[in-house]
Amino acid sequence: MKEILLSYVVPVYNTEAYVIKCLETIVNQDINPDEYEVIVVDDGSPDNSRTIVEDYTRTHQQVRLISQPNGGLSAARNTGIKHARGRYLHFVDSDDYLVPGMMNSLLQRAVNQNLDILFFNYQNVDMQGQPISTDRVVEFPSTSPMSGYDFLCTHPMIPYAWRFLLSREYLDKNGHRFDTSILICEDGPFMAHILPNAGNVAYEDAVAYCYVNRGDSFMHNPDPEHLRRRLLSQVDAAASINEAITHFESTTGLTSPKSVAGMRNVYLYFSMTKALTCGCVDDVLQHIKQAGLYPFPCVGPEANYFGKKWAVIHRLMMCPGIWKFLSKIYCLIKKK
Repeated sequence: MKEILLSYVVPVYNTEAYVIKCLETIVNQDINPDEYEVIVVDDGSPDNSRTIVEDYTRTHQQVRLISQPNGGLSAARNTGIKHARGRYLHFVDSDDYLVPGMMNSLLQRAVNQNLDILFFNYQNVDMQGQPISTDRVVEFPSTSPMSGYDFLCTHPMIPYAWRFLLSREYLDKNGHRFDTSILICEDGPFMAHILPNAGNVAYEDAVAYCYVNRGDSFMHNPDPEHLRRRLLSQVDAAASINEAITHFESTTGLTSPKSVAGMRNVYLYFSMTKALTCGCVDDVLQHIKQAGLYPFPCVGPEANYFGKKWAVIHRLMMCPGIWKFLSKIYCLIKKK
């Protein structure tokens, strides 16, 4: 029996309209059927996702379905890790899909170079599968294997777990799992904890994943209470990244890469700028203070937020009364 080289972990929640396309792009990759498995974790989905996947498993023996009460994306991914048998893991969101014929070459590179982590590229697409361009160009200067520390010192910090092939042995050896207390932006803390200490990390300049921008997704819910919880959770994510920075520096004696601090700062600044536009500055600022992250660290080039604009924004954020006043003005204008 051949070794299972790759375990896809696919959490499912309210994605009945998307999950089959996702699974089809996985099983139709160019990987030997004996060398991969697909673990679908039904996270207590109230729609027909579970039934749809159950039917799919009857004709696709590589696909396994595990059902559990709703616990969120992190809990579902952790369940997938627990049941995975593959040498490498790939987390795939069930409303996204893979580019045809790309995964085998990525997998072979990870195996041949014994990588802890292999990072690859992706494409933003709309609901019809049409590419969505982005104005911000992120440069990745090297494709050579290096330590996670060196990688983060020379490459941007990427907070999306679905952009990586991850060694299951590396995760298990170090007890790395997703933090189930963080509701959104859970990928950032996860990667901040696992990347700096990895021994062998590489980037492959290949577009292998399609991220679908859905207007009806959890991330786009306009409900005010949802927005408030989302912003508080982003602060929790920033706090977890800060813990990763502190732990790395205390155990290695090295200064944490600026790109990790940059991701922490992006979460903080996004939370505060969004809080201004939805009128919950007090709640978010109090949460930031409780996390020990105020005064704010200044955002710089390491986070791709720099220049006069962000210098002004940083100065204003350091004056909570002014920031709250600006929020009131914004909300009044918005109502008109």
